[in-house]
Formats: sequence, structure tokens, C-alpha cells
Amino acid sequence: MKTIILLCATLTTLTLLACDDNKAAILRGSEVFVPTAAIDTQIFPQFLPFTPITTIACPLFPAFTTNFDLIFATSVTNNTFMDRVTLSLIDGTHVGSSITFPRSKLDGMFGSTLIVSNRAFAFRPDFGCGVALPQSIRADVVLVDGGGATHSVTAGASFR
Repeated sequence: MKTIILLCATLTTLTLLACDDNKAAILRGSEVFVPTAAIDTQIFPQFLPFTPITTIACPLFPAFTTNFDLIFATSVTNNTFMDRVTLSLIDGTHVGSSITFPRSKLDGMFGSTLIVSNRAFAFRPDFGCGVALPQSIRADVVLVDGGGATHSVTAGASFR
């Protein structure tokens, strides 16, 4: 099996080098490209509640909260952790205010941020006063695998 993988990697490298004007190449038999396994990320539900926070007085649009689950589905066999989450409000075509949850905050919220096959993380963010009502929310997530490599995934949902 290793021989087949090595052969495929070598043929792929030679094919890519054939398109290069620089004819010099160094091939090492120990380097094999292994693609990153896909991690499906979703916000559930897809239509989020918009709950005004009445204890904060706002001049234009109210402060509000919402709640949703950030769901990960993967077949990754090595440890993958949620490292950072940035939630951004979108008012049509523009990105509005955002909230970033660093690893330390996520650890405090969830204990462990390890993603094992399927995992849901419940969020209930509070957003301050706004200049426009948001139409949707986007979650930009940075993941770190067991080898220290980072991967970015994005999910989105709309407000009712």
C-alpha cells in the first residue's frame, strides 16, 4: 500500500512539475501529500431567533441575543480542537459587529473543545446596540489538529 501511495505522489509531483518552466527538481520519496479530511460545519437551526435585550437602551436598533448550536461532523481520526470562533453579523451585504471567542473562553464555556466525529457546541451570544438589523450571522472557526496545523471553516444562518 505504501508503494502505491508513493508511486501516486511521485506521478502527481512529476505531472505538476511538467507545467513548470524551471526544469530542475528534487524529488524525495518520503514526502507524500495527504489531503485534510473534511469537517462539515453548520449552525442549527438555520433560522435563528432574534430576542431584544430590553435592559440596554439603544438609540437606533436594540441590543439582542440569540441561541444556536455550532455543529461539527467529521471522519477525522486525529484530535481536532475548536481554537477560535468569530461570530459576525451581516446586514445584507456588509459585515457588522462581531464577537470573537478565543480558546481560553471556549474552554471555559465547554470544558473541552475536542471534536470527535459529531459534536455540537451551544452558543448564546449577546450583541450590543446596532446601526442596522442583521439579516444573518456567520461563524468563522479556526480548528487546530493534533499535529498543530490550523484549518478554517465557516457556517452561516439567517435571522427570522
